[in-house]
Amino acid sequence: MKNLFVIALFLISHFVSAQDIFKKNLYSADQIMEAREKINLTDAQASKIKKIHAENAGEFSTLKWDLDEANSKLEKMLQEPKIDQVAVNRQLDKVLELENQLKKKQLSTLVAIKNELTENQIEMLSQSQVYGLRRVGPTGTSSVIGISGLKSNESVRIGQPATGYSAVSPESKVGVVVSGTASDDQPLYIIKSDAGTVEKKSSQALDLNPGDIESISVLKDKSATEVYGEKGKNGVIIITLKKGAKFKK
Repeated sequence: MKNLFVIALFLISHFVSAQDIFKKNLYSADQIMEAREKINLTDAQASKIKKIHAENAGEFSTLKWDLDEANSKLEKMLQEPKIDQVAVNRQLDKVLELENQLKKKQLSTLVAIKNELTENQIEMLSQSQVYGLRRVGPTGTSSVIGISGLKSNESVRIGQPATGYSAVSPESKVGVVVSGTASDDQPLYIIKSDAGTVEKKSSQALDLNPGDIESISVLKDKSATEVYGEKGKNGVIIITLKKGAKFKK
């Protein structure tokens, strides 16, 4: 059981660290196209970025499907009452190999896209990044929702351990870590559900079930203070729960 726990933790940390690096420094084609007017993207730039995206999207999807299948198989193996350690390690090797190929493809694509942008465009994008990631696939190595760019010197992460492995407690809750800021400079957290809206201080733990999260968005600067006044001066993180999800106030 100890070995299986190590496998689960390794998968989680491996996935999270790579994703955070990508999201902090690189931009997807969707992000750039959504901000094309704000960053003054030229038609020539847009055409090149669309071409890069189109050339890599098919292979990326194929690798993603293969990775989902390999993860699903690994999960089933870990759920067996008697586990073949050799077989599990062999399947883990397959998962890591596919994950490595997927990350290389993603990195290559995102780097090519970023290289089409000017320094000024990159600076404008870095000031307004918003991340809201939903769980993808039946298992996945981890379900982490990250938000960066609230301020240039801070990083906000909302996430939880993977629940697809028997070695990890399914009762795990969402935790929040804000680094690089003093307590007085942290953002306001808003949790929206069918039962209403709740405000939380960033120093408080969010007692949320990760599977209940529908989306996450960020309000910054004027857009935050216009809605939430003085409380929103350091930014606002809005967590919207799925229909029927309950939240302890």
